[in-house]
Amino acid sequence: MKTFLTFNSISKRSSLFVALIGSAVFFNSCKNDINESTPAISALTVVNAYPNDNTLDFYIGNSKVNNTGIAFGEKINYFQAFEGARSVNVTVAGSLTNLKTKSISLKGGMYHSLFIIGKTAEDLDFLVLEDTPTQPKENQVNLRFINLSPDATALSLELVGDTTKFEDKAFKGFTPFKPVAIAKSKFVLKDKADNSIKATLESVDLVKGKTYTIWAKGLATTTTEAHKLSIKVSEY
Repeated sequence: MKTFLTFNSISKRSSLFVALIGSAVFFNSCKNDINESTPAISALTVVNAYPNDNTLDFYIGNSKVNNTGIAFGEKINYFQAFEGARSVNVTVAGSLTNLKTKSISLKGGMYHSLFIIGKTAEDLDFLVLEDTPTQPKENQVNLRFINLSPDATALSLELVGDTTKFEDKAFKGFTPFKPVAIAKSKFVLKDKADNSIKATLESVDLVKGKTYTIWAKGLATTTTEAHKLSIKVSEY
């Protein structure tokens, strides 16, 4: 039987992996050869960035990871997975019909984010990133920006009240994590070409010492309010 356990905070990585390295219970199926070595453990979080009204189920191999459907903009917290090439797929929640199946690569001892992306079911895909921030200082937060709007132009993110900028990212483009000494901010999403404002997010409370991904969510051209281009803050 395969087991999934979630991680509550990216700041607890070191102590968690010390416990994980010696454990072989995660994703452990019966082996014909008892001398077969156990692969190293990695960690994965899954974010639904596909602008659609359906909630989704996420699978590694034949094992469903989530207990309840993942709504657009929501995520599964870090869970443990063996390293190496892993077959993953996504379905509409409650359905067994695959919307997308793909092999991804996970590194042992590393944290990863997988984003379910695309404008339509036909171009659904997965973007997998390694999560490699350093622990921020007590008076800072770690931030990165990802453009996950499939029909938007190149976008930039600005923090009102801080000089830090995350600039010129096309769809699937992302920045490294950056330490920022600000706890409350207004985020502004701008079109890189003409500097026009595409979305704003007011009065965002960021907890010092935490790590966040700020991402462009939704579609630039849609009349569906819930799918319109906006700014999403995901804590790790």
